[in-house]
Amino acid sequence: MMRLWKKPKKPQHCPECTLEKYLKHIGRYEYTALEAESNSHELERKSRERAHSACLQYLKFCPRYGLVQHLNDIGSRVDKHWFVVRDTSVKTERLLTLTPRSIQCVINNDSETRKSIMDLFLALQHPYIYPVLDLEFVEDAGRDRAYNILVIPFNSKGSLKDLIYKSCWHNDWADKYGRRSDGLPLSQVQRLGRQILEALVFLKERGFPPCCHLHTGNIILQNGVARLSGLENALMGYTSRIQPMICKSHHVIADSNSTDIICFGHVLFEMSAGYELTTPHPNSENLHDIAHYPQVAEILDMIFHQDTVPRVQDLLLLDFFRHIDLREMRTTSLPHMFQAKLTPAALKLLSIATKHNTDFLENEDGETESNTKEDEDEFEVEDDEEEEEVDDEYCMESKSMRSKDGDGISTKKALKEEHRSLSLHTLDQQQMFIPLSVQPISAR
Repeated sequence: MMRLWKKPKKPQHCPECTLEKYLKHIGRYEYTALEAESNSHELERKSRERAHSACLQYLKFCPRYGLVQHLNDIGSRVDKHWFVVRDTSVKTERLLTLTPRSIQCVINNDSETRKSIMDLFLALQHPYIYPVLDLEFVEDAGRDRAYNILVIPFNSKGSLKDLIYKSCWHNDWADKYGRRSDGLPLSQVQRLGRQILEALVFLKERGFPPCCHLHTGNIILQNGVARLSGLENALMGYTSRIQPMICKSHHVIADSNSTDIICFGHVLFEMSAGYELTTPHPNSENLHDIAHYPQVAEILDMIFHQDTVPRVQDLLLLDFFRHIDLREMRTTSLPHMFQAKLTPAALKLLSIATKHNTDFLENEDGETESNTKEDEDEFEVEDDEEEEEVDDEYCMESKSMRSKDGDGISTKKALKEEHRSLSLHTLDQQQMFIPLSVQPISAR
């Protein structure tokens, strides 16, 4: 007898079983996310431990400084660590930073280079330039990883960015600048802007290379005076957080020498509007937000929306800036300070850094053209093996910049955590760090 085939019935899903499976999936995804977050925090903890150990090893070779505190991640740079140390020679606190060597660095990390850099900073003393007190290069025992250690004056007032957002300088960077502020009073914008321009004029006269490190986080406020910091970044091959955006400016693409003016325009806008630009040039909506400062809007139009970018000297001649009283420039010691001459080694260092930064900025993709061989012959560049490492500093994209409304702080914090967790994988196991040359600043 032939049997008739019957289509099997669809299984009946129990609503409770379906819900149970759904909850299982949800729980699995939540667990995965929590596990990833836990791994990120664990990597960050290990990174801090290694940096702390590296700092202690350096301090063993340089007893002049004693460790006071390992600070939070007060800046945006990945794998950079900040320490408060006590200078026993003058019995005051200093700020010590520890940063991995950049693969874009075209200078050798040795005692001669260190001396040239310190001679350079000695010649760059200025009321509106934040001083560098000490510098050291350290390497692990296997010479697989190199770090740059910098010592600068400790300042409890923080940066211009802290003033704009009314934040506490020692809090974590991801937590400080999430909310848009009201900006600064016009008189303060004028005064600080004039001081920044005076610093730019001085640096240009000294032949300092254009770079993208002029932003509100690198402008230190000391007794109400704006002082530029982070100049060492231009010498050591580091990029800034805003560099990918600045390099998209058609003015910078056409002429890399306009970089500092474009960066100044961003600083001027942030002081006036209370938030960062997230585009190379301000749009109509951005300009509407500073309509109460028409003079600032006119200056920004001159910087961003004309065929050519004005020179620093042109901006200083504007009525908005030129009537500002600069009492710091009238001190009796300044003429002697400005007479400090650049040594031949410092001039050579500036020449190499200028060529490298110009090539980097003029390249549309933000990569240095393959023409560094001449630089290597001139200044004993490190072996090519260093170039195969991944530079953590280039992980920071323009996505991490603050939005106008300041409503994306959780996303930006997550981005920073992601970039940090990626870079932490490059750190090897804890090793001994040995300074290449230890010479107290008092002995120079």
